Amino acid sequence: MIDLLSAFGIVFVAELGDKTQLAAAGFATRYRVAPVVAGMCAGYVVVSTISAVIGGSAGNALPTSGINLAAGILFIAVGAFGIWSAGRSDDSSTADPPKDDKSLLKGRYAAFSVAASVASAIIVAELGDKTMLATIALAARNDALMVWIGATLGICAAGLLAVALGRALARRLPSIVIRRVGGLIFVAAGIAVLVVGA
Repeated sequence: MIDLLSAFGIVFVAELGDKTQLAAAGFATRYRVAPVVAGMCAGYVVVSTISAVIGGSAGNALPTSGINLAAGILFIAVGAFGIWSAGRSDDSSTADPPKDDKSLLKGRYAAFSVAASVASAIIVAELGDKTMLATIALAARNDALMVWIGATLGICAAGLLAVALGRALARRLPSIVIRRVGGLIFVAAGIAVLVVGA
């Protein structure tokens, strides 16, 4: 159970502010929530499964201390870059209000098409991402099944949070604030990975 909870916490925090979380929020502003959530969760399950299998099968062959060190430094670097690039951006306007395209997306095919598009975007964006690396590292030194469950629940929870809050935040917050908060979260995730891996 500790492996599950650790994976949930690390992956959830690492996913906050990530590009796929922002993509999920973006999809939710344009399409019905149900196919967006279905596609998002399907994509995350695929990526978590690949990560847990790689980590579980490699086992002791992976230099987990080196992976943890690299992942922690990568998280901190990504966070610092996000904060720095937000300061250099002169786009401080708020995002466009969400559009209601429900009338354009009637029927099962349209819902499946949206879900498939979201799942594909999630899978492509997450391959090689920090959450995938974290899941591989955790599965290499812990119970891979528990890590898979925890990582999948953590990444899906972060995605659901993005879908739930995306519309409201996108209408009210300037993009520069969103990028800075995301950067700070990346730095916190990097520190957490370094502390856990120590």
